Amino acid sequence: MKYTLLSIILLIISSCTPAKEPLRMGVITDTHYLSEQLMSNGPALDGYISASGKNVKYIPAVLDKVVDDYLQNNIHILLVCGDITNDGEKQSHLDFLKKIKPLQDNGTRVFVIPGNHDINMPVASGYKGDKRLPVPTVSPDEFAGIYKECGYGDALKRDDNSLSYVADLSHNTWLLAIDAARYKEYTTGSITAGRISPETEKWILDVLKEAKEKRIEVIGMMHWGLTEHIMYQSMIFKDYLVDDWKRLANLFADNSMKAMFTGHFHSNDITAFKSDNGNTIYDIETGTLAAYPFSYRYVDLDQEGMSIETKNVTAVPENPKLAEEDKQRMLELSTKLAKGKLGKFGYSLPDETSALFANVLGQIFVRHAYGDEVIDGALVDSINKLSKSMDSPIDINEIELDFPPADNNLRIIF
Repeated sequence: MKYTLLSIILLIISSCTPAKEPLRMGVITDTHYLSEQLMSNGPALDGYISASGKNVKYIPAVLDKVVDDYLQNNIHILLVCGDITNDGEKQSHLDFLKKIKPLQDNGTRVFVIPGNHDINMPVASGYKGDKRLPVPTVSPDEFAGIYKECGYGDALKRDDNSLSYVADLSHNTWLLAIDAARYKEYTTGSITAGRISPETEKWILDVLKEAKEKRIEVIGMMHWGLTEHIMYQSMIFKDYLVDDWKRLANLFADNSMKAMFTGHFHSNDITAFKSDNGNTIYDIETGTLAAYPFSYRYVDLDQEGMSIETKNVTAVPENPKLAEEDKQRMLELSTKLAKGKLGKFGYSLPDETSALFANVLGQIFVRHAYGDEVIDGALVDSINKLSKSMDSPIDINEIELDFPPADNNLRIIF
């Protein structure tokens, strides 16, 4: 009777114990930060912005706003999912660290992973006046040294074959930061595609096996997408998915990884991938801070899953119409790029039809960049015009703009 009574008391006490506070994380990616020491207004900078789609002129001010917001909301962790710098400039890496130092001084732990624009970049440049000026880049060892207080210096585990590492986020949660960049192969420029080597894949599986044995939850971080976020992405934009993505997504899901934070495609999108064995992993792709819609995330991680909130920078002191202007710029650029893609795929279309097709694709991309995309009236009108100009009509009901779940604000249960 005493044992039963004691058990009941303990049960009541444990049920009244407050739940542990969620781990509050911030997530940014594709900052493409160009040091203010490496740029000044002029034809060189304006020409680069126009051609690249990266509004590097305003990135320092955008990053300041994001850091200030994170400081006000006391995040515990900041994840930076690659393409930290514009083109691997050493000065940009050093100055990026200065930008986020107030967060570290406030107690935020920062974790980074390289993208395809961060290391061994042959085209690392500054833009001043009418000149593009070559500047020093960084080696893999220099990258790890610069970011020793952003994951590399106190990692639980380091991969011998890449800049991948494991860090503890809490007593029962690990961060698996995966380096899939191919900077060892660079000659004249970066390689957009990403690949996990067989050696690093084995290391990852050993980490996941150990975590499972210790009942530790694992979330991942990688620059490249782990699964498709739009229709036909693996055919049209395959370089924005990690090589052999479907096999790896199955492998990670079946080895109990719950989520992968990614970037690279400059879009704000979340996709749930279900493995052949019925296990689910979420690819949480965050948009760029270098262009519309200037997205960043809050993630509250708890024992049951995570709650995700997305914010966007719409204005900076230097430009109160930043988002509005950049949305139009991105529409024009993505329409132009879409027209080029159509030509590369060998479509022989009349000029009018090609222009209409490119316009539809451009509108879709801008909506995808923001997330939670829908087929609104403007897009319906554009699709109908395209349909009339083609031999075969387009069934709008067959167009799947957004894979589930929601992209911007949602609750995920593991």
